[in-house]
Amino acid sequence: MKHDSSLADTQPFRQKRSWQWLLYLLAGLALVAALAWATLDVVRQAPSRDTTADLGPYGLITIRFSTDPNPPLPTGTVTLRFMPMDSRQRPVALDGLSFEYGREGSDRPASSGEAQLMSDGSGMYMGGAQFPEVGNWWVRVRLAKGGQQAEARFRLYVEPAQ
Repeated sequence: MKHDSSLADTQPFRQKRSWQWLLYLLAGLALVAALAWATLDVVRQAPSRDTTADLGPYGLITIRFSTDPNPPLPTGTVTLRFMPMDSRQRPVALDGLSFEYGREGSDRPASSGEAQLMSDGSGMYMGGAQFPEVGNWWVRVRLAKGGQQAEARFRLYVEPAQ
C-alpha cells in the first residue's frame, strides 16, 4: 500500500489551550483579597489595645486600653478604660492614672483627665473624653506607683457618627 504524504497532517497535534487555570487563579486571588479585607477590618475594630510601661522596681506593666463606644465617635462622651496588669495578667493597684489626648500629628494635648479606679474590684480605671473631630487621635497615659512614674501611648481612629 502506498502512503500518500499529502493526506498526513504536517502540523504536530496541539491541545486546545484551556483558560480554566485563569479562572482558578482569579478565584484564588479574590479569596485572598476577601480574607485580607476581613482581617484588616477585624484588626481596625479590635476592642482593646495593649502596650507596656516600665514602672522600675515594679516591673513592666501591661496596659489594656479600650473605648466605649468602639470605635469612638465625635459626639458625646467616650468612655476610656485602662486595665493595668502584671506579667501574670493580674490587675496592678496604682497610686494614680491620668491621661491626655490630642490629634495625631500634634504633640499638644486637646484635653486631659484623671481615670478613676472602678469600685467593683476589677482593677480597671475609667475616664471620659470628647473627641470633637473625626480622624486619628492619640491617648497618652501616665501611671504612678510608689514614687515611680511611667508613660504609655495609644492611637485610635474616631469615626463619623452614623
